[in-house]
Amino acid sequence: MTQNGQRNTKDDTLDDDNNNKDLLQQIASSFRSGVEVKDRKYRLMTFKQCFIGSDAVDFMVSNGIASNREEAIKLGQSLMTELSLFEHVTRDHPFADDHLFYHFIDRGDVSINPVTKEKFQWSDYLDPSSSTSYSSGGMSLQPTLPVPNMEYVSPNDVHVASHIWPLDDHNLQLLDHVHPTGWKDPTSQNKYDLVVIGGGPAGLVTAAGAAGVGARVALIEANFLGGDCLNMGCVP
Repeated sequence: MTQNGQRNTKDDTLDDDNNNKDLLQQIASSFRSGVEVKDRKYRLMTFKQCFIGSDAVDFMVSNGIASNREEAIKLGQSLMTELSLFEHVTRDHPFADDHLFYHFIDRGDVSINPVTKEKFQWSDYLDPSSSTSYSSGGMSLQPTLPVPNMEYVSPNDVHVASHIWPLDDHNLQLLDHVHPTGWKDPTSQNKYDLVVIGGGPAGLVTAAGAAGVGARVALIEANFLGGDCLNMGCVP
């Protein structure tokens, strides 16, 4: 927005981009719930929980998501490339109006907190009434910082919560990025090409490099993504 109240072209572009992303997310939600997903066979092979490209095009056209089949193909390709919503079962074809099999990609996600109705965050575990401050003569010499209520922390995350202090806004944001609490592991429809154990600098580079050339990669990390170097070593 300019000083005279007129909209800036750059602002308009950003708004348009955000609106397009929101619209594509809405289409993705309808697409995922609407296409028929089931086990299918081809040349004596069974492909688990997949849908057919031409059926997906039929769904988008018949439900008014796309005005014609050509538009539906472009939408499907956007869902596949921009949102990584699904992929060809053998990763050999782009989205097409053909009898090709595709399955949705499950990359894992953070569970929903039943109290807040939003994704779990480490701040959900803080006890506001707790204090880690030291006192002398009744006067606090340190800032009051909340500590996690370990009773409610997931057993899979307790070891992480006990290694990070203080749990101020900065460290909470760090934990949400390098060890999201309540994480649900993805379910792969096919075998992985590479399994990387350890998400330190070497593991992250290896996993990203292999995925970049088309490999299906699983990365396993029990503690902090980025390893000691990022979280408690040379980078800070």
